Amino acid sequence: MKIVHGPVQIQIDQHNFTAETGEIYFINSCQIHSVTCAPGVNGIIQGMVFDKALLNFLENSENLETRHLLSLFLRSNTVANRYAHTHPLWAELNTEMENAYQEFTTAQVGHEYTILSCLFRIIVPMLRLYQQDFNSNPPRQYANQYMRLKPAIDYMEEHLADKVYMESVCQKVNMSLYYFSSLFKKVFGLPPVQYLIQLRIDRAKRLLLDEERSISEIAELCGFCNINYFDKMFKEKSGFTPRDFRKRYVRQE
Repeated sequence: MKIVHGPVQIQIDQHNFTAETGEIYFINSCQIHSVTCAPGVNGIIQGMVFDKALLNFLENSENLETRHLLSLFLRSNTVANRYAHTHPLWAELNTEMENAYQEFTTAQVGHEYTILSCLFRIIVPMLRLYQQDFNSNPPRQYANQYMRLKPAIDYMEEHLADKVYMESVCQKVNMSLYYFSSLFKKVFGLPPVQYLIQLRIDRAKRLLLDEERSISEIAELCGFCNINYFDKMFKEKSGFTPRDFRKRYVRQE
């Protein structure tokens, strides 16, 4: 998202930014955000919204380190959000966003492929920047273990609304519970139970934007059978109760 005319106020999860003209912001798929105009300012933003499935080419790379890194990147809420003019990536990101917008507005033959090319040239520099912080935590050598654990991740994501037993998850990768838990934490930086809770909270954030659903229904859809435990975990992970989160991000008419 590029700020064409600012300032505007941006909230990404629990972080607030006063975004100035020309700044670029990246909001990951697991993050919730809102944008409001500063008083007396006719704010204008330009955005690119894309399904992360478009990055399947990178996810299917033969380079296991790339696949591992991208998997963590797309699920991370610690990815750099703000790219000001002084940021070393700003010029590159700005050029590709402008090229993508030009292709979209002219809609010449093959513009879809050119826009996809721009998307890759936006994501890859940010992925490399993320890698600089990632190299020491978790260690790069665990990238080779990523594919062994991927069936476990897939199983968790497919059963977010269900009661998930770690013994069943372990069966998907043919590992003992002790070995699985140890390896999982080394590869993903979190114990598997905490990783599952984070997946459920991320899903709850998206569902809370739908005012037609009650909070108790959302808790159930995300695998929390106890509403008090859902409130506790949601506040621990996001900084808000589910009710406060909905008030903050859902525009009241």
